[in-house]
Amino acid sequence: MVFVLGVLVGIIAMGFIDILKMDTGGAGSKNNEEYDGVTMFEEPGEVFSETSFKVFQVIDKGAALVTGNGKYNLYTGTKCLLINKEGKLYYDEEIVKVPKGKVARQVGIYQYPNREGMTKTVPIVMIMDK
Repeated sequence: MVFVLGVLVGIIAMGFIDILKMDTGGAGSKNNEEYDGVTMFEEPGEVFSETSFKVFQVIDKGAALVTGNGKYNLYTGTKCLLINKEGKLYYDEEIVKVPKGKVARQVGIYQYPNREGMTKTVPIVMIMDK
């Protein structure tokens, strides 16, 4: 009887711990710090001058590799990983604009292998209040 009670308490405790660890972003979402190759800064860093970004590869819900608008809005600017805490779904070729009163700010770095197997390192950017 004590053994069965101990097993039940263990199962309930594990379930409670799992609930505490769950991300509030919805089913199937990841916390942005959990992606492989992600290093987050303790404090937000540099503000980027780009006012919009073009998605060239979706990583997961709430994360996409993008290129900044750069000169003449040709999207030849900085490549970066754009993340958001709201879990917004990005799509290929989407143009993500930085709203007025907000800025694109570096919050970390992301390392990933490209098609040739070389490791690329890009800034992680979030759109946030000034």
